[in-house]
Amino acid sequence: MDRKRVLIYYPPNKRSIAIETLCRSVIEAGHELLVLTLTEKGPFHDILEKRGIKTYSHVLLRGPWNYFIRQAKYLRKFCKQHEVDVVWSHLQEGNIIAVMARPFMKAKLVTFRHHAESAFYAEYGEKFGMKRNQNEVFFDKVINRFSPRIVVPSSGVWYGMEKYEKCNMNKVVLLPYIYDFSAYPKPDQEKVKQLRCHYSCSLLLIMVSRMVASKQHMPVFEIVKKLVDEGLSIKMIVMDDGDLRPGLEKFIQKNNLKGHIDLVGYREDFVNYMSAADMLIHPSVTEASNNVVKEMGLLEKAVAVCRNVGDFNDYISEERNGYFLDNDDLGPTIESAIRDAYHSPDKLKRFGQELKKDVFLHFSDSAENRGRVLQLLQ
Repeated sequence: MDRKRVLIYYPPNKRSIAIETLCRSVIEAGHELLVLTLTEKGPFHDILEKRGIKTYSHVLLRGPWNYFIRQAKYLRKFCKQHEVDVVWSHLQEGNIIAVMARPFMKAKLVTFRHHAESAFYAEYGEKFGMKRNQNEVFFDKVINRFSPRIVVPSSGVWYGMEKYEKCNMNKVVLLPYIYDFSAYPKPDQEKVKQLRCHYSCSLLLIMVSRMVASKQHMPVFEIVKKLVDEGLSIKMIVMDDGDLRPGLEKFIQKNNLKGHIDLVGYREDFVNYMSAADMLIHPSVTEASNNVVKEMGLLEKAVAVCRNVGDFNDYISEERNGYFLDNDDLGPTIESAIRDAYHSPDKLKRFGQELKKDVFLHFSDSAENRGRVLQLLQ
């Protein structure tokens, strides 16, 4: 393959191990890489520049109506000035700007989509009283129509585009994220031991997600209450925050669950809590490709996730490396998974071991997985 000059057009300035791994795959294959963001330089730029990657930033005030036109003009100018061969744009904001600039660029364009909103709103919007922003719907239509190639990270995103957006799927490529797993933080075993002592019980569950309707905390809380009332030795750590926290706190107080459900909020040392837990309960119905489940796999921990959401069907296999929850029968399937985990510690251990193998197989930055990414440059 001829040496290419590649531009990764990525709006945020926050670190993303998946995007950083993508960058490494390009430069270590012998290509030249530039990175342009729509935000001021930050941690993302810092880590890339330490690796010798040139980064740029172009910040404009979002308010004016012509924001996207001005950004598209700058992108065209940037690509011409730097003689870019290929643009890999990311996220809806980056993608809409890139397709607007495409008719005026010589560079080949590939757009990377990172959301599964259409399926979520079509299937769960009414249930949760949520309606999608119509500007976002319009942007997706434009991107689908004018992008020559679209990369999606999971079968869940593919499904939504095919069923609800009527996209031309001949130009869509399913390409799972790849990760340099060595970049993830390692648990502090002494602190993990302290947490296990603090949350002493037979089964320690954990939830790690925003406290919003689509993450479905309350059904889990209700099942935990039921099992605790039966006398089962179960506790649960709940990480992160969100609008529904006050209601969840009231439920804990009303049902005397303070010693059994602990809302710890967002923690920098999240990996210690995940390592201390026995199983992740994750009934979320809005995912493109969830990182927490993969991180639990790296720690050889069992997971329970919703069937037909994001990329879970792509690598989770029931009775081999995890539990599936059915959203049409959520309460009973949550209860069934927790009961089985409670009475089957050896199975939990086996699930975690198998999940780690599958996470590495599907998502590591192996030569085979990198090769699939680099095919986009052909």
